[in-house]
Amino acid sequence: MTSHSGPKALTQYILNQSKLKANKRFIILLMQGILAGLYVSIGAIGSLKLSASVTAPGLGDFLGALVFPLGIIAIIIMQAELFTSDCMVMIAVYAGRTKIRKIIRILCLILLSNLIGAIFAAFLTRTSGIFNEAVINLVINKALYKVHMPIGQLFTSAVLCNIIVCTGVCLAYSSREEIAKVVVLWLSIAVFAISGTEHVVANMYYLFIALFYGADITAKDIIYNLAVSGLGNFIGGGIIVSGINYLLAYRDIEKVKK
Repeated sequence: MTSHSGPKALTQYILNQSKLKANKRFIILLMQGILAGLYVSIGAIGSLKLSASVTAPGLGDFLGALVFPLGIIAIIIMQAELFTSDCMVMIAVYAGRTKIRKIIRILCLILLSNLIGAIFAAFLTRTSGIFNEAVINLVINKALYKVHMPIGQLFTSAVLCNIIVCTGVCLAYSSREEIAKVVVLWLSIAVFAISGTEHVVANMYYLFIALFYGADITAKDIIYNLAVSGLGNFIGGGIIVSGINYLLAYRDIEKVKK
């Protein structure tokens, strides 16, 4: 195992990233968050169009899952700010490097900016007319399923989602070469897409594009899904993945502090 991989190196890297995020200006975080919302939506657009173009059961979902990772890869390579992976900055709270209210404030700003980017992408999708009837029906059915999912199922699905996503991001953080980052992200995010678990930022795009196409969903439905999936994503990435990695690296990090 090399010195740039494993819980210790990962935790130290995230601590450094947390410091950088905390020092970023409001407008920079906002713009990078909007870009992340756009990037995730780009992956979703390709995934939806490909999935809807194949009638064989399961094949469309598989092919769509191969395209979806493009958005997450763009976020990591272009250093945009995505709520789900940024939940891991909770490590800075566990290490006593910052206050939880400051981290929550940063995460709320990033979540809001992701929402702006996703809504803008949904607006462009609707007005450009790039979706045919098959894609429209697919996204409306997907959105209706999401807003009517029982709260327990929605929450646990979101927790699992961000465990998968943050595992892939951790692997990317531990990779030195850009091609290695791309490969590990592609594989892990494809697993997430195939799993069908709930990703709050992807859901922002799915729900709003469905709304713009006339789906029978309300503002209350959208808030329900995004609130529960957002909380579940936070638990999965900010508590489980980052918490366990911090515990594994705890003694080494404490030595550095002393």
